[in-house]
Parts: sequence; structure tokens; C-alpha cells
Amino acid sequence: MKKLLASLLAFVMLFGMVALATPVFAEETAELEEPEQVMTDADTLVVGAPELNADYINGFGNSSYDVYVKYLLGNYGGEAGYATYFPDESGQYILNPTVTTQEPEVTENEDGTKTYTFHLVDDLKWNDGEPITALDYVFGAFFLASPEWMAQGANNSMSGEDFVGFDEYHNGDTRVFEGVKLIDDYTFSITLKAEKLPYFYETVMVASSPTPIHRYAPNLNVVDNELVVKEGYEVTDADKASIVENAGYKVTEAEDALAEEQAWWEDYKASQAEAAGEDAEVEEGGLPGISAGDVKEEEEYLAELQQAVDDAKQYVDDLESGAIEMDPLESLMTEAALDVAYNYRFKPDVTCGPYQFVEYANRMVKVTLNPEHKGDRNGKLPTIKNIIVQTVNSALDMDFLIAGYIDLVPGFTEASKINKGKDNPDKVSFANYPRNGYGVLSIRNDYSPTQYPGVRQAIAYSIDRDEFVSTVSGGYGLVVDGCFGIDQFEYVDRGDELESDESWIHYTLNADKANEALDTTPYTFEKDGVTPWDPAKAQEAYDNDKENFDYWRYDAEGNELRVIHYGASGIETTNLIQVMLPDNAKRVGMNYIVNPVDFATLLDVYYGEAPADTTDVASCFNMGTGFSIPDDKYYAYHSSQIGVGSNNDRVNSPELDEILVTMRLADPTDVDTWEDGWVAFQRWYNANLPNIPLYANDYHTFFTNRVHGHEPTPMWDWYNDIYDMYLE
Repeated sequence: MKKLLASLLAFVMLFGMVALATPVFAEETAELEEPEQVMTDADTLVVGAPELNADYINGFGNSSYDVYVKYLLGNYGGEAGYATYFPDESGQYILNPTVTTQEPEVTENEDGTKTYTFHLVDDLKWNDGEPITALDYVFGAFFLASPEWMAQGANNSMSGEDFVGFDEYHNGDTRVFEGVKLIDDYTFSITLKAEKLPYFYETVMVASSPTPIHRYAPNLNVVDNELVVKEGYEVTDADKASIVENAGYKVTEAEDALAEEQAWWEDYKASQAEAAGEDAEVEEGGLPGISAGDVKEEEEYLAELQQAVDDAKQYVDDLESGAIEMDPLESLMTEAALDVAYNYRFKPDVTCGPYQFVEYANRMVKVTLNPEHKGDRNGKLPTIKNIIVQTVNSALDMDFLIAGYIDLVPGFTEASKINKGKDNPDKVSFANYPRNGYGVLSIRNDYSPTQYPGVRQAIAYSIDRDEFVSTVSGGYGLVVDGCFGIDQFEYVDRGDELESDESWIHYTLNADKANEALDTTPYTFEKDGVTPWDPAKAQEAYDNDKENFDYWRYDAEGNELRVIHYGASGIETTNLIQVMLPDNAKRVGMNYIVNPVDFATLLDVYYGEAPADTTDVASCFNMGTGFSIPDDKYYAYHSSQIGVGSNNDRVNSPELDEILVTMRLADPTDVDTWEDGWVAFQRWYNANLPNIPLYANDYHTFFTNRVHGHEPTPMWDWYNDIYDMYLE
């Protein structure tokens, strides 16, 4: 967002989460007040959440708490979203008997491709009563892979990249998507590229959920494997007006971004001028307290934002004047993509899940039973009529539960809250399970000193993670040194093999090991870039005056070993890192700076492009991550996924790329090859630490005693379990 923010405001930085998991919040500090407009009645389950984006489709990023609602609506796939394959309670993908009439027919083609043909039941319906057919399943693939959807900035526009013909269709060269074929009303096929095969999780690649074509694009159709306009249709004035209206949202979005940055810049100039004083020297081209380079950078950024406004306005003008003449298909797809991105995304009116959207207001979202939903794999329907997901003060969520203001809060990790809940068995009950993920120090691997494995190792050796886990989890967690969940089948089968290996590193506080790691990096000199840095001098300087310690490591060009860390303000994890890491890092010559910031700022920097000057830009972020189901590390760590996939740490290792590709090319029946690759990945991860595991929690979901039937697993949250839950 604010390009200059990180380089000018050294006091602003933050915590967060990767695939957006649950942060650990501070102890209660506020007076207990009933959450606004919460309605806990006999027909309503109220779930507490610390924050909501009110964003209910995939493709734009949201908090993990919005996933609750997306799943219940059927917009997140899975069993509730009528997916052809879905992960069950153990994380294993199974065929959905509610959706399909038989196992898919699998054909291995002569050219090395493989075709899966699905046969659907004929009694599925959308919540508005319209039938769900094979056309809806096929259209979903056409829509997500379209250039029009990609143009909205959606991060899931590559979801069909494994299908034959994806590249030509996605690039806009053709409207034929060769690998996605509509056969009849209840039959369709998907053909996988030869170069993507074999793949251990082939069923996941072809798992499909329906998309309501009658809501998204009622005047489009699919014939065989080609997206077409319905016969006889021509673009209407209403269509043109809709496109213009939706394009106007982009103008507003661009104008808001510009206005926000302009306001920040004015406030910042004033604050810096005041701090510099009346007698401040101003370099040519600069301002009081602000260098000429920073002024130029900000002016260039403001110019970019202004250009974005101008471009958005010009696009609207060209639409209105007719300067842009789109053919009917392009017009309808553009209209659909804009409408979904700026309207349906926030108010999804046509859905297939067990619940349907009612409203989002006053920081809470309400859904109610969908009368057209067919049920889970056993035909079982949920019985709880209404569900509200309510934003609550996270410091007080356990108190709200005990008081009965809310009914359920999933995934507690703090010992103080867990113990308080256990001390009130007459008010609340709980279910506990190991987290399929961990608290992690996420690290950008593409800039800053953290691009070097030795620096990342040194950071790990500067944390007493055993004490960290004990403090944060209060006995409800454990230390891990790899990228796994202890309930994943690979760890169950091969975990002992890893941890009994002499090369397996247990990272904990050790200055000698940290110095050994740093000696493998360019940061081996004193400030002059010539004199070797001396650990004995560092210890002496630390012992003499650790508050004013300044004996840092440098590289040969005189660049200081300086690491900026963002952590969410008010978070126990951030507070503990702030106490531990900077002090321990001094002993090894690493200037480690922890700055608490708001969560949005953290994410802006973490997900953003690497700036030209990274001197004061954060490259470390304490977060929490949940592992995907299935957990194919390719998407999070292969270099091809930088910028287009989930490789948010920007890991780029040819050695690792080879491990990941070999691993995923295992035949679906070849568990040994997959697990061999998993072991090789874990060893690489342990040695290179692209990010640093801090702790793995034992999660506790607490709920009032009127809630029954909830039996969570690491792969099965409360919203997955909604078919079995009921209110007394």
C-alpha cells in the first residue's frame, strides 16, 4: 500500500498469518461488554471471530474467519459445496456420493494425457431452486481461467493450469478450453496435461465444484469445450450500462487509494517537519526531516496512483463513448467478472451450501438454512436454523463465552484462556486437537539479509523456542523443526526417521551456532568492511553496555546486518519476540528490530513486491499458518509459484524444485515415493529454514453447554461439522 511507509516509519510494523490463521492475542484488558446485537436464541448459533473481511468468494484473500461463511455457503468447495471430491475428517480425499452416481471413468490417452469423466446426480439445486447441472461444473473452470477474471486481480485465475488447453484459453488466444468438456446435462470430463502426470493427488486436480452460470452469466453457454454466447443474443444497452457501472468501482477504488496516500503524505511531512525543528537543514530536493530520495520516491508513487485513476476513468469514458467495441462474448464475460468481483463477492445471493447468505452488518454476518440443500455424504441435513459469525474483542472472547453472549470460539491456544474455560465446566465445554499448522516466523527469502540461509539459521539460534512455547502455549504446544503437522500421515509414517537422523537440527538459543551460521554469509566484517568481526568483542560490548550496543556485523560493502521484523501490535507472540530476539541477536552482531504494526500493514509488506531500497523494509513477520489439505509443498515452495501461487516467502532453490517435482510426480498408488520426497523436503527445510517454526499448538475449541455434536479434528473444523452439530 504505502510504498514509502516501511522506509520512513521505523516505528510501524507487524504480526500476522500466512494462509491466514488465528493470531494469539493479548490478555484481557477491557471491561466486559456484550457484543453489539448478538442474538443467541434457540435457533441461532453465534460464533466469535476477531476480524472479518466480509469477502465470500475465493480469489481475493480474506481472513480465515471469512472461510467459515464461505464454506457454509458452498463457495469454498468441500462437502458443503458439492465438490466431486472432498477431504474428510482425516484429510483424505474421497468421492462425493451426494454429487456423483459412480466412480469417474478414467482414460489414459495415447498422448500421455488422462481424462476423468464424471457422472452427476440429477437432483441438485441452487438455493433459488434452479437445477445444478454439468454446465455449472464446466462453467466454473471456464470462468476462473478466463482473461476477464484474471483482469480483476483474482489470485485463483491459475486454478485450471493442469488442464489441457489452459494456456491458450487463459491467454485469450481462444475460447476453446480443450481439457474441459460438457458431454450432456449431467456428464462432463476433465483432461489433465501429460507433463503434469503422474501426480500423487490427481483426484484433487480434477475435484470440481459448481458455479451458477445462470447468476454469473445467464447469456453465456458452453458447447462441447467452447465458451459461446447463447444463440441469437446481442449486447443490450442494459449490459453496457452494467459494465460501465461496475467499471466505475475501479475508479472509486483507485481514487480512494490516491486520497489515502495523499493524506498520509501530508500528515507525514508535517510530523517530520515538527520533529526536525525550525533550524533543520534541508537538502536540495528534500523537505524538513525527509531526504530528497524519499521525496522523489513518494512523488513517483503518487504519480503511479494518479495514473491508475486516470486509466480507470479513461476506460469508463471509452466504454460510454463506444471507443471500446467488445464482441458479445467479451462483453458478457467482462460484465460477469466485474459483477462477481464487486457485487456477488460481498453479497452472494445464489449458492448451493447448507446455508444461504442473509446479510453482513454491524461487524457480523448472518446465514440461514438453504431449503434446497441435499445434505452431506450420508444425506444428513443441518438442524441449526441460523448462524451468526460475530466480531468480538479477542482479549475477552472466553469471557463472552462463559457469559453466554456467544456460543462457540474455535482454536484457543492461550493457556490462560484454556484454563479459564476448563474452570467453568457448568458454562462451557471443549474439544481439543493438534493444530494442522503452526505459529511461524515467515521470512521473505528474496531481499534483505534474510535472503541468506545462514541469517535465517542465526535468527532461529537466537530464540529460546522451548521457553517461547512454554510461555505462549502454557503447556498446550510443542516445538517442531520441520514443516509438518503431527497428525499428517507422512509424519505418522516417517516422522521418527527424520528426528532420529543425526543431521536433523533442533534450533534453540545458541550464540556459537548462530555465529557459525552467520560466518557462511557475507556479514563477516566490522564496519570498515575489512576487519573480521570478532564474537569476543561482541560479547564484551554486550556485557559492558547492552542497551547501547553497536558492534554489528557488516559485509564488504559496509552494509549492516540489519533485520526488520513486523508483528501485530497487542499480540503476545509479538511481545515475546520483542523481548527475546533483539537482545539475543546483539551477541552475534545482528541488529534485529521488532516493530509492532496493524495487521493490514503487515500483509501489505509481506505480500508486496520487493522494493528497490530494502534498508528499512521488514522481511520477517510472526504469523500462523494452517497446512493445505492435501499438503503439497510444491505450491508454497516451488520457484514457479512466486507471484502466481502461494510461495509468499519467495523461496527459489533449484535443489528444492527438483525434490518437489519428483515428489508430486509419484503415481497416486505409490505412497513410498511420495513419502520419500516428503522426507527429502523436510531435510532441506530443516537445513535452510525458508521460514522458522515457532510452536505447534494443541487447539481447544470451546462452546457453551447448549452446543452438542461437535467433534473436530486437525482437518475438520466446526463449519465442516455443521451437519452433526445441534443446539439443545
